[in-house]
Amino acid sequence: MNKSRLHFMGIGGQGISAVAQMALAAGDIVTGCDQRESATVRALREAGIAIQIGHSADHLTDVDTLVISPAVPALDPHNPELLAAQQRGLRVVTWQEILGELMLDKCVLSISGVHGKGTTTAMLSLMLVDAGLDPTCEIGAVVPRFGANYRLGNSAYFVNEADEFNHNFWHYHPRLVIVTSIEFEHPEFFADYAAFLNAFEHFIRGMDMEREWPVPPTVILNADSPGCWDLRARLQDWPGRILTYSVGNHAAPEQGPATFEAYDIKLDGQTTFRVRSQMGPVMPDEQVFSLPLPGAYNIENALAALSAAHLLGVKSESIARSLAEFRGTRRRFDIRQQGPLKVQERVLDVTLVDDYAHHPTAIAATLEATRRRYPGQRLIAVYQPHMYSRTKTFFQQFLRAFDAADIVIIADIFPARERDTGLIHSRDLVEALAQQPAFVQGRVQVLHGGSVAETSALLAETLRSGDMAVIMGAGDIYVVTENLLKNTQQA
Repeated sequence: MNKSRLHFMGIGGQGISAVAQMALAAGDIVTGCDQRESATVRALREAGIAIQIGHSADHLTDVDTLVISPAVPALDPHNPELLAAQQRGLRVVTWQEILGELMLDKCVLSISGVHGKGTTTAMLSLMLVDAGLDPTCEIGAVVPRFGANYRLGNSAYFVNEADEFNHNFWHYHPRLVIVTSIEFEHPEFFADYAAFLNAFEHFIRGMDMEREWPVPPTVILNADSPGCWDLRARLQDWPGRILTYSVGNHAAPEQGPATFEAYDIKLDGQTTFRVRSQMGPVMPDEQVFSLPLPGAYNIENALAALSAAHLLGVKSESIARSLAEFRGTRRRFDIRQQGPLKVQERVLDVTLVDDYAHHPTAIAATLEATRRRYPGQRLIAVYQPHMYSRTKTFFQQFLRAFDAADIVIIADIFPARERDTGLIHSRDLVEALAQQPAFVQGRVQVLHGGSVAETSALLAETLRSGDMAVIMGAGDIYVVTENLLKNTQQA
């Protein structure tokens, strides 16, 4: 890629900040701006990137490329920097396009799918690092061992999280693809499920089929996801290799056993499993894989990453060590507090967990896994709906997502790249949940939280010793946890 003068607008975001640092390491001249100061902005400055606060056309002096988030044109089409760049004829691209350019000449391993792709990307990245394969990695969340959401490696391997929104993953041409799950998502962008499925098919058909790499063109599908079988049916004429993995909930049993299958699964109080493979005795029966994280869905994530690592020659013993040491990623079942905490003049023994879950399927899986791992604790689910269109589209699914909890607190909707047109309110969800059987019977209680500050206060009032609170959502709901930890002191 030719060296460029790149200006990253909104550089404080997770994905764009990682790509800015990758571009800097590649030798490009990088500047940036953001609406506000943040820990990420400060870290980028320390890395040598000049960053200004606010937006101005003056930022574009001596710049040849403006790099933006896909949300910018949708949310603020009259942004002064964007308009100025367009008027001056500068190249305007998304950070995903820049990432695609940084991947050229690499053996790219992309993890896609509606659920679990961030955790799976982190797991595979760490497996390759621990095996000495020295990959470059881009993940949609901070990995504690990296201290960042990316890693710069010196080998040909490049692991990345491939997001379907805005057809972002069409900019990547991987050699190996994992699809963790497919079900309808992003109704604000995709017209329907068929359009959503089309995007994945286009992504697969754009894979790297020509280069010489240690692994042939390969797609690894979750056999427990009906949507993955819908995708498989569209790839009958695709010339690459298609493999599958399963934790025993095979969505199409008539297709025969999965290539990689987890068995002897334990979920209560611990998470362990063994693996059998149709590719020969590659996983010895005596090899037990253990995970610090709860839930069958995390076994799915581990099995997906394990399958890819095995295909690259990583030994099962090394994989097992990587999984046993895996502590998740930021905001993916991220235990922020466990033990005594002073809350409103009371010292309570509580557990606070931050989690990114915002789709009904992910919410239900997270709460059910929490219930199994921590069966004796009262479970409080704090949820911030993400976007008005998503809340409306998945409304009926949300009504079945919280049954494993004891108390549900619903915060106001996080708008993200949308504006409130009165389509729906979080109170609508609260009122509808209150009419569901588990709530009518009094087994589960639902409360309206309001703003993030109001939700923080309500959770503080609701907490009692022994509680497990899971704070979920893709917006700024994590501030609830920050408020509890900041405004109180540990006993």
